[in-house]
Formats: sequence, C-alpha cells, structure tokens
Amino acid sequence: KSLILGRVEIDLDKRVIHVKPIFPVKPLIPRPGDTVYVRVNTIRDGIVAAGDIIEIEGKGLLSRPFTGILHVTNVSTSYVKDLNDVLRPGDIIRAKIIGFGGPPYHLSIKGRDYGVILARCNFCLGILRLRNQQLYCPSCKVTPKRKTSSYYYFKAAH
Repeated sequence: KSLILGRVEIDLDKRVIHVKPIFPVKPLIPRPGDTVYVRVNTIRDGIVAAGDIIEIEGKGLLSRPFTGILHVTNVSTSYVKDLNDVLRPGDIIRAKIIGFGGPPYHLSIKGRDYGVILARCNFCLGILRLRNQQLYCPSCKVTPKRKTSSYYYFKAAH
C-alpha cells in the first residue's frame, strides 16, 4: 500500500520503487492564525522559548518540524516575569501562529485555550495531572506552576 495515489515507477538498476503522485502534494506549512502543537526545547534567560512545531490543528502532523519562538510578552494578558514560571522544556503546548514570516514562527499562548497541554514532573518524570486548575504529580505530590490550556490532556479523576 502507498500513502500517495499515483503511478508506480520501478528503477531496477537502483532497486528502488517510487510512487509519482497524480495530484501535486503540498507540504503542510504553518500560517498566521493556525493553532499548532509545539514541543518546548529551550528557554533562554526566562524571556524566549524555542520549540518544534509538530502539528497544525485540523490539518495534521508535519513531516518535518518547524521552529517556533514564544516571547514572554505573548504568554498572558497579565505580566509574566519569567517563562520558567509558565512552562518548561519538554512540555507540549497548544499555541497560535502570530505575525507573518518564518521560520522561525512567532507563537502566542494568550487565552484560556492556549498553553501547556501535556507536562512531566521535574523530579520523577511522571505525567502531571490537572486538578482544580493546578497541575500536580500523583507520585511526588508536588504542584509545579504552569500556564495550562483548557485542552490539558490528563485531568485528575475526582
């Protein structure tokens, strides 16, 4: 089976089989206004976070990740001093592409629906649960601070 509808081309010399698409295949490219899922890689000086855009909501997974940048001013309508107070490397966030141009793409997590959707404990690496709008680790009993999205994946059973 092939993921692409097309004509099979066989190269016996190189021992390779290709499928030439009948319809042109357009790669997924993030656009301003798109909601994306991003794996946070680094946070610099508490001001800027960089991560891999891995999926565009409603369009699918990217074959190759694009770089996204989140500035501390694009986190909340209220003042945030340090990005380490709202997210950590390894977190998966739901963000919106803002501005034009890229890569790197500029991101925002302002709004209730944007923010961390999956996070791990800094100590035991267990998945954090959301309980009463606050994350906690069932193993370590710690409550790390993050800006969570209303779409946070693991909610605690009450």
